[in-house]
Amino acid sequence: MAFLAGATDVCGLFRLRDLFVSFMSGNTTMLALALGQGHLGRAMMIAGLIGLFMAGAFVGTVIAVMAGRRHLGVVTLVVAVMLAAAAFRPVTTAGVLAVAMGILNAAMHRAGAVGVSLTYVTGVLVKFAQGLGHVACGRPPDPFWYLQGVLWLALLAGAAAATLALLARPIGNVLLALSLLALLLALVAAFRPERPE
Repeated sequence: MAFLAGATDVCGLFRLRDLFVSFMSGNTTMLALALGQGHLGRAMMIAGLIGLFMAGAFVGTVIAVMAGRRHLGVVTLVVAVMLAAAAFRPVTTAGVLAVAMGILNAAMHRAGAVGVSLTYVTGVLVKFAQGLGHVACGRPPDPFWYLQGVLWLALLAGAAAATLALLARPIGNVLLALSLLALLLALVAAFRPERPE
């Protein structure tokens, strides 16, 4: 899932040049910069992108709650459909991807005993560094602190893979491949044993 998030964010960055479809901290900084410089049209566009991401997070949460224990597969299936739609509608790609990344965040909050955030990289890096700090001080860290590093590496790998793919293929082809990856993840989630929440 983190690989998918990283790859999708690069596709959005490719389309928007200096804005993101899942990194809202960066977009918030760019919004403040646009407002401070008096570029109101740009500020409205960035605020709209943030709003679309938030709308996606809202919709994803509603879908996840309604789907119950099967939420991982259902939410990921919705993301797969949205990625495919973005591949065929280049004019709306960035907006659709922002909504899809908001929705993706509702797919999972935990991987076993580990709390995860699929698009919140700053928090992942902080948790990993805090775990390192506890180890360095001889204090017991969270038992799964190192998995935050794995999550970050998966997101990085997805972003790097999408970058390489975009150098060789049109964005629509890359988005279709990501849609198929999301569909595969949805199928895996649908056939995995149910676990109590």
